[in-house]
Amino acid sequence: MIKRNTMERYRNIIPEFKRFKKLIHSPQPYDIRINTIKATVPEIKSLLTQNGFSFEQRDWNNEFLKVGFEPGKSILHWLGKYHVQESVSGIPPLALNPRPYDRVLDMCAAPGSKTSQMSALMDNTGEILANDISKNRIRSLLSNVSRLGCVNVQVFERDGRNIPEKSKFDRVLLDAPCSAEGNARKNNDLLNGADTETITRISELQTSLLKKAFRLCKTGGTIVYSTCTFAPEENEIVVSKLLKHGKLEKPDLNLPHSLGITEWNDTKLGKELENCIRVYPHQLDSGGIFVAKFKKTA
Repeated sequence: MIKRNTMERYRNIIPEFKRFKKLIHSPQPYDIRINTIKATVPEIKSLLTQNGFSFEQRDWNNEFLKVGFEPGKSILHWLGKYHVQESVSGIPPLALNPRPYDRVLDMCAAPGSKTSQMSALMDNTGEILANDISKNRIRSLLSNVSRLGCVNVQVFERDGRNIPEKSKFDRVLLDAPCSAEGNARKNNDLLNGADTETITRISELQTSLLKKAFRLCKTGGTIVYSTCTFAPEENEIVVSKLLKHGKLEKPDLNLPHSLGITEWNDTKLGKELENCIRVYPHQLDSGGIFVAKFKKTA
C-alpha cells in the first residue's frame, strides 16, 4: 500500500498554512512569458489589448503576464512572440542569471521553457546545451526552441548522470525530476502530497544529478538546483549533501518567498540553508518551487 505524505506535514514550515490549503484547491491561472528574442513587452501588451485579451502584469518580473484566456491558442504563441510558461518556472533561470556569451548547461531541459528563457537572457548568444533523457520530451524541447528562435541552443538526449565531463560550463541549471507537489493546483492527485516511496526514490536520483552538475561546472561557476515540490527530502536535504563543494548564495530576486528550512524532523541541516528560497502557491498565486544557488568552490 502506498503511504502518502499529507500536506499536513508541512504545517510548521509553510506560512499562512490555512491560506495555502485553500488556494491549492483553486484553479491555477495561465501565465505567459514574453519572448524578447522576437518581441518587446510593450508590443505584446498592445497587441493583447487591441484584441480584447485580459492580462495582469506580474509585478516581480516585467516579462511575465497572468492572462485571462487560453494562451496556447493565440497566433502570438504560434509565432513565438510569447511562450506559455508558469510564472514560478521563470524563477530558476533568473536565479542562475546567465549572461551573453556564457556557456550554459540545462541538464533536464524539456520541454524547454527555462532553456528558451535563458536564451533570451543571453541575447541569443553564447551556447546552451539543453539535455533531456526522454525521447518524447525531446520533441517538445526541439519544437519550442525552434518556435521561439533560440539559435544558441544545442539539444542532446541522454541520462543527465552520463553527460561527458570533457569540458566545463560557466553555469549549470538542474531543474530536477521531483515528486511535483507544487503542481497540486493542476493535478488533484497531489492535493494530499506525494507518496513516501516516490520521495525516497527520487531524492537519490536528485542527489546523483546534483553531484554531476558540480563536476560539469567550472570552479567559480554557478549551479542552480530547483524542484517544484515541498518535500525537504528532495530540497534542503539534497542540497546539504553538496555544501562542501560550493557556497550557497541567496538569489537576488525581489519577489514574495520563504527561506529554506534549517531543520527537519529534529535533524539540523545548517544555517546556510536559509539562502535557499521556497515559493508557495499563495505567495504568488502560482504553483510552488524551491531554488538553491551555489557558487562552486571545489
